[in-house]
Amino acid sequence: MEMRKAGLIVGGLLFCITPIAFASLKYVDSVDLDLGECYFFDNAAQQFVLTTPTGSSEVPVDIGSLHIAGGGWDYSFVGKIMITPSNLFWKNSSGNVAEAWFTNSSATMTIIASTLVDNLTSEELFNPTTNPGGVVLLTALMNDSDGYWQVKESGSYTDHLFGDTHYAITGGELYNGSLLRMLDFRAIWDLDSCSPANISRFNQNLYSGTPSLELLPDAIPEPATLLLFAAGGLLFRKK
Repeated sequence: MEMRKAGLIVGGLLFCITPIAFASLKYVDSVDLDLGECYFFDNAAQQFVLTTPTGSSEVPVDIGSLHIAGGGWDYSFVGKIMITPSNLFWKNSSGNVAEAWFTNSSATMTIIASTLVDNLTSEELFNPTTNPGGVVLLTALMNDSDGYWQVKESGSYTDHLFGDTHYAITGGELYNGSLLRMLDFRAIWDLDSCSPANISRFNQNLYSGTPSLELLPDAIPEPATLLLFAAGGLLFRKK
């Protein structure tokens, strides 16, 4: 994607101009979120949405984890996630599988962390006292260039649905922060223990007691590329 290439160029300039920032800048290669219980399909509006049982569009992130290349969940956080509606484009039920496609070029995702902890050092980087309003980790825009957002059952009209779509990052600490970085990503939804069960078509409100979301970058800079950035910064510093 053009945005990814631009991000690398911008990243390269950043390392050359401020090599000190390179030491702390880390690329996130996976984000895993366990969400609070929520409704995720509004049949009346024919839209994919996230709302709590009380009707709030801010769904709690019970457990959020950030993975940096090298193994393990390096950071953990709690907070909330907001998804603006995506419109139902097509639905089908055949072969014992219910499937739907959603599309909306202006659908957005926002993730806000109220507490962030470095799991390796046990350091609490921020909390509700230091940052009362929380910190925006990510804002992103649904990217339709790769097709429609697909959500479907895992098979045989069960109560387990899954789906994915691409998002383009537009802001937040994972985009323009000084500590962590992430590129455009694919969002993988896992909506388990759905009610009503035995879903045969998207014609009713759907609720999940244990929804989860995993964010996987489309690509991450290779180690050799990062070393070149670092070398450029050191040469600049020497001069």
